Formats: sequence, structure tokens, C-alpha cells
Amino acid sequence: MKLFFKDMSRKESENWNKSAILGFYVYMFLLFLDLTSLLFLERHIFSTILIFWTGLVVAYGCNFILNLKTKKK
Repeated sequence: MKLFFKDMSRKESENWNKSAILGFYVYMFLLFLDLTSLLFLERHIFSTILIFWTGLVVAYGCNFILNLKTKKK
């Protein structure tokens, strides 16, 4: 598939792994807060679409920032 995508360097791969883990933790934290509020307040504080997009933006945004930092060095 080199025709459409370039291979990731070792550092880019490490950056993506860090970003994906951070995005996962953001998902878990937001879901925990939402479920806790549902149990105690009997209402959701976050919509599911907000949780979904927040996790994606954090993962890809962190990856972008880490790759920029790597390229500056």
C-alpha cells in the first residue's frame, strides 16, 4: 500500500501509541463521569456524540502535536 500511504517511522509509531492510549483514557474518564452522574443525578451530563468526538480529537490532536515536536528536533 505504499502507493497511497507512507510507512510510519519508529518515532511516529511510538507517538501514535501514546496518543491512542491517551484517547482511550479520555473515553474511559468521560464515560465514568457520565455514568456516575446518571447513577447519582439520574441524568447524563455528556451526550454520546460529545464523548465520541472528544476521544477522537484528543487522540489525533495529541498525535499531531507529538509529531510536530519530533520534527522540530
